[in-house]
Amino acid sequence: MFVALLTLSMAATPQAAQAEGFAARGEWEELYLAFAAAQPKAFKGKDGQRIARALQKGCDALLATDAVMAFSLGEKSVAFSSAPEAVVCTARAAIKTDQRTAADDALRAGLKHHPKDGAISLELAKLRLEEKDGRGAVEVLRAIPKSSKAFDEAQTLLVTAESLAREASSARAELVRREKPRAAVEAVEPPSSTGGVDEVEEDDEGLRGPGRRTPPKLGESRTYESSVDEEGRRIRQNAYFRFRYFNAQRDFGQRADYEGRVQGALEEARVAARNVMGVARESALDVILYSKSEFTLHHGPWAAAAIAGFYSQSAIRMNDSAEINPRNQATLVHEYVHAVVDELCQFDTRGLPKWVNEGLAEFVEWEYTGRSRPEGRYDAYIRQLASQKRLPSLATMRDDPLIASSDPGLLYSYAALAMRSYVQRYGMADLVGLLRDVGRGKPFDQAFAQHTSSDLVRFEESVRDEILSR
Repeated sequence: MFVALLTLSMAATPQAAQAEGFAARGEWEELYLAFAAAQPKAFKGKDGQRIARALQKGCDALLATDAVMAFSLGEKSVAFSSAPEAVVCTARAAIKTDQRTAADDALRAGLKHHPKDGAISLELAKLRLEEKDGRGAVEVLRAIPKSSKAFDEAQTLLVTAESLAREASSARAELVRREKPRAAVEAVEPPSSTGGVDEVEEDDEGLRGPGRRTPPKLGESRTYESSVDEEGRRIRQNAYFRFRYFNAQRDFGQRADYEGRVQGALEEARVAARNVMGVARESALDVILYSKSEFTLHHGPWAAAAIAGFYSQSAIRMNDSAEINPRNQATLVHEYVHAVVDELCQFDTRGLPKWVNEGLAEFVEWEYTGRSRPEGRYDAYIRQLASQKRLPSLATMRDDPLIASSDPGLLYSYAALAMRSYVQRYGMADLVGLLRDVGRGKPFDQAFAQHTSSDLVRFEESVRDEILSR
């Protein structure tokens, strides 16, 4: 059937009436196949708009049940006619399928066609808020005209966005006030060998068996020393970090100022995490430095524009284009916590629920920035869900990345509240012991019961009660 439909779609030019017929019958796969290869320029005037509306209907219909197909239909609808409704549906489908870069691109492109459209602006502002970009959200929301139907909702969100922007500004001022001396950066000569992209970036880096990675074996000195690794690449290292470029042809002598700021930011992240957790990473942590173009190529334009770095495959990967501002500094604290958790779990976190890993990192970030509750609308929203007994179950936050959910901000905030509750009840030292037990192979539920003399159901109930009592 699939092959027949594909052959049919390639054999004849589909017409607008066919699109409307498929939509009327809810035959969304047939609709997509019929127009997947169609060139919008081949359809004149109203015919293209009719096809676009049919494709948009498919996006709306499938958004809740099949986000992948919804995204495909929405994307094609936008190609035929960039209607605001299609742009918003495409972005929402992209977010549900963890294509946040695609969502950002679709919304920004939509605003170029409809600069005063409130629905598109609202969706983009929400995306900015989820990524803790208060300034970006404020800029988008303030551009929504009073005549827009979305104006009232925009004003409500604007309060949250401005609060987030003010918090970032205050944090920046505080960091400047208590700025610590940065580690000195030595100048080194260019490497004698030439090389291309660092192949150690691949996912099989340092594997010690299923899911396990070996941390770099480094010296004990706390001062940075320059050396050459086994493949002739220049590195800078101390007992805590090992810095190297993603591209082996560049070295620290070329970018000394940037490396100095990165070193200072990560040293601050290490101290901040240790102050809250009582432990820091014992083995040195690889830090891979990307240029702006390299980071964009490997991790997408959204990530390149939004984050300073992230932890993956036993390394923090730094974005050259990102300013080391207070928001990004807090993000690095969050990512450094992941590096600590990875080591506590013996570099195999597959047995650790996502809500524990992300919740702990978010909680430590809160402590670092002086917060005690979720940001913006999530504070009231979580209390509302708790009163209605509609909070998401921790069991549903076990395996899938929280960022891939329909509302990541909600899950991150709730996970942080859960981990704060754990620490207040049982202590951070006990939590560290729990993480070590999971790293030794003990099932999480069993380790949790042994450490708390409780189970997750009762723990969730207690977290809900604490939320309501605030």
